[in-house]
Parts: sequence; structure tokens; C-alpha cells
Amino acid sequence: MSHPDRPAERIRARPRPHRQATCGALLALVLATALPARALASASWVLDDISVSQSVPGEPASATTHFEVAANGDARIAIERHEGSTRISGTILLIAGRWMLTQGFAASSGKEIESLDLAALNSQLVIVLLTAALPDGPPAPGKPQHVRVAEKNNPIRIATASTSTEYHAPWTAVGTVTVPSADVAANYQLSFTYSDRGISRTIDFAGNAGHARSPLDLPDSMKLAGWKLSRLPQSLESSLTAARPDAAGEKRARSAATVGELRQLR
Repeated sequence: MSHPDRPAERIRARPRPHRQATCGALLALVLATALPARALASASWVLDDISVSQSVPGEPASATTHFEVAANGDARIAIERHEGSTRISGTILLIAGRWMLTQGFAASSGKEIESLDLAALNSQLVIVLLTAALPDGPPAPGKPQHVRVAEKNNPIRIATASTSTEYHAPWTAVGTVTVPSADVAANYQLSFTYSDRGISRTIDFAGNAGHARSPLDLPDSMKLAGWKLSRLPQSLESSLTAARPDAAGEKRARSAATVGELRQLR
């Protein structure tokens, strides 16, 4: 067992981080591909609430996302992005694995799917890194656990229903993970460095990951007034080929008045 004040270093000869992106970050991946899910689960990290603040050293752009998942697989994602002088913020609801409701994003119309992808990809990547660094799950409550994980050969591959990305080896992640007290989410700070066409690049992540004290609940009675509605892409292939959703289904969905009515539609 690693001492909480010393780095927990793990260097693996044959890890398969792209599998961790499939099972270790199951919730974010499954929700992003518009399939129902109950919780984000790896072998030891089981989450329904994850926040991620992402930044690149020396660059002004940053993004903060908060991904919450209900017991029935619905989700709420709050997003704030700063790109130079532009601020993009909004809220996304994912309903029944088929529908996306959005509010905000006024400064950048049409960026909803892009923002959803950002939240899903960042959440997946953080869970891959946490699982690689601490495969037995969050540390015991108390002092910060210093972690370091390094991989020489295998990339990290993650995807949503509308995009995919790959972080090439060699890559490393260093930082701390802290559980302040029992039944409290883990706080993390991670610096992730990977190879991009032979150039070393770094992304910093900070946030928390755990179980929500007040689980997300989107009741059937929730009104849809004030929300923009669209159908989620069902696969990366359909997104890339611009497959058009059923027009009649879209029309019926736009006539729904509540979340409950929306859930009944196919």
C-alpha cells in the first residue's frame, strides 16, 4: 500500500487504457452515445457525479463541466467555456438516451453537441487516468494521495456518438487525489502529458468525482417550456454520415409538454 505522502507510481508494460475508456468510464461513454445507463463504473470507481475543470498551461482558454447522472440514466451537464474573450455557458439534459434539451449557449448557437462532447470526453479521460493511477478506487479519507502513472506504448482512445479522440503514448499523469472524509467525493488535481505528433503537450484537470449527496431527479412532471429540443445521434457512424432522424418523431417530440411525455416517444 502506498504511503499517502509519497507518490503512488505505477508503470505498466501492457496496460489497455482504451479498454478503460469503455468500461472504466462507462457512464460518460454510454450517455454520450445515447444509450441508457445507471452509473459510471470501473472496477473500483463508481460515480454518478463528476466535475472537471480543464486548462492548458500558458493558454487562456478553459472549460468547466459538471456531469450528473440520475438512477434511470438521464443526465444533466452544466458547461462553462472561456475561449479568449468569448464565454459559452449552458445546461444540457439527456433524456431517455434519445433526446437532448438545452438552455443557454446564447453566445454560440449550434455549439450544444460540441459542448456535450467536451463534457463527455473530459469526464472519460479523467476517469481513465484516475483508474490507471488508483485501480483499487479512491484512497482512504485523510491526507492527499500523491499519484503518478506512466505509459510508454499504448494510447488512450475515447469516443462519443459524434466524435472521437486519441492521446498518444508516451503519456504520464501526476497529481493528487484526496477524500476529505467518509462518504465525500474525491477531489483530484491531475497534470496529463501526452505525445502529439512527437510534441509533448500537457492538460491540467481539477475537480471532484463521486456520488451525489442529492441524486439527480428529472421528474415526469418537469415542463419543457424554455428548453431547446433535439434528437441525440445514436452512433458515431450516423453522426459522420449526417443520417437524418425521423421527421415525424421530431415533430411529435416538439409537441411534448413534459419530460414524461418525451420519455414515451421513440
